Amino acid sequence: MRKRRQSKYEVESNRNDLDSFEFHSDWEDEKGYQHNKQSNRSSKKRAESDPLSIALRFIKFRARSQWEVENRLKREGFSDEVINQTIQKLKESGFIDDEKFAYLYAYDSLVIHYKGPFRIRYELRQLHVDEYIIEDAIKKVLEEVDIQEIIEKLTKGLDEHKKREKLYRHGFGGDW
Repeated sequence: MRKRRQSKYEVESNRNDLDSFEFHSDWEDEKGYQHNKQSNRSSKKRAESDPLSIALRFIKFRARSQWEVENRLKREGFSDEVINQTIQKLKESGFIDDEKFAYLYAYDSLVIHYKGPFRIRYELRQLHVDEYIIEDAIKKVLEEVDIQEIIEKLTKGLDEHKKREKLYRHGFGGDW
């Protein structure tokens, strides 16, 4: 016969008030193994309170600027000293590099999202990337990519007036 799992909740029968309701985190499964849910929860909380693991989880999905990571850690409630130490560790290990971030952001914005240099420059400024880094990244991307091909894809089938309007909206300016 199988052992029944011990109930997590026990209510004393001689009292009917809420004070007698207890939560038991230790229980035994059908194979006789003991489980303690409390230890799993505390280790998860410990991992969540580590600024390095929070920053790495934030960086995991796309490259981030230093300002974005600092801002995220501030929202999590870490002190400036802890944030600076974490940023320094991430820079040393190569996870945060504003020059690489600006280049990747500019390349993806131009090639995938068809954003022009003016719009890319604006968005990188919003992410608090230094001006000289932005200019270098945009210059490098414009040398590598055929901008006329992107403009043709973007404005295919439009008359001159509509082309000009769409190019302005996408951040290409007037000299294309």
